Amino acid sequence: MRELCAEIARTSVALFIIIDPLGGLPIFTGLLRDMPDREQQKTIRAAVLVSFVILVIFSTVGRKILGLFDVGLNELRIGGGLMLLIIALDQTFGILPKRPGESRDVGIVPIACPLLAGPGAITTIMLTMERVAFPQNYAVALMSATLTLSVVYVILSQIHPLSRLLGRRGSLVLSKLMGIILTAIATSFIVQGVMALGSR
Repeated sequence: MRELCAEIARTSVALFIIIDPLGGLPIFTGLLRDMPDREQQKTIRAAVLVSFVILVIFSTVGRKILGLFDVGLNELRIGGGLMLLIIALDQTFGILPKRPGESRDVGIVPIACPLLAGPGAITTIMLTMERVAFPQNYAVALMSATLTLSVVYVILSQIHPLSRLLGRRGSLVLSKLMGIILTAIATSFIVQGVMALGSR
């Protein structure tokens, strides 16, 4: 039981750092700023629900989906790591163009995917399924996704008070710090994938 709780905590922390709802507050605020409060809350609920469904799908049948394209977990680890590295560099240096926020489907794209259930989160949940023994891996993946996205929902539902509390500089510092941590996680994904492929 202790090992199960430790795995849930480990995976939840990794998912939270990768999703980074606090560092992404300026992005989420910009995407939702033109909506009435009720519509904002509805969009946030939809985004969290869709991202949860995406993570559950990839945790249960992700290997079969990859098998259709003859892609293995190590390739996903490297690809997810590279995409995560780009996201981390964007958080740190702002290398990507800003995304427009006028779409009515902003809760689905880009909030649910790729901001919440992006390549890093998907790779993390699938690696957890691979690392933890059956059937505990299903409990770890489900509980980790539930816990993490519950915290994400609480944070996003209070997006305006938190943005005011952190301020522009506070949000910027937090985003840069999370970007550095995310870079380390992405590098770890890439190195592990390359080493696993090289040992075949």
